[in-house]
Amino acid sequence: MPKHTADSPVAEEITAEIHALRGVFALYWRIDEAFGQLEFTGGLGRVECFLLMQLDCPRRMGELARILLMVPSTVTSAADRLEQEGLALRVRDEKDRRAFRLQLTQKGRSLRLELEKRAGDAFRQICGLNAEEIQEFAVLSGKIHQEILGPAEQRPGKET
Repeated sequence: MPKHTADSPVAEEITAEIHALRGVFALYWRIDEAFGQLEFTGGLGRVECFLLMQLDCPRRMGELARILLMVPSTVTSAADRLEQEGLALRVRDEKDRRAFRLQLTQKGRSLRLELEKRAGDAFRQICGLNAEEIQEFAVLSGKIHQEILGPAEQRPGKET
């Protein structure tokens, strides 16, 4: 059996879970960095970009906080910034007149489409997966997303 010193690397068996975690972390860090370098967003921060990506339909603030795994005050600040930029507005919830939903304006929808295109391009460039592997990754990521956020994610407007 070889003797290992402090200077020599120790080959350890790495589990599939650790490989997966390393890949997810590396992907997240690179995507986060790419979002930080986007210049077409008019100076929006990462949180505003992440929020914009979630507004495929009007959503309540609590739902957005849950989806983004952020505290409500962070989401509210980001929503305020989107409103100031004319990208989103708060509208009364038709089912609960006490509540508001955040929805995109036409300007916001246009920016969201561009953001999705660039995020997709960045994802393909960063991940190194082919089209078939991306489809497989999307299915597995969807299962993880569902497990973490639960079935309420599939019902816009339902908060848990």
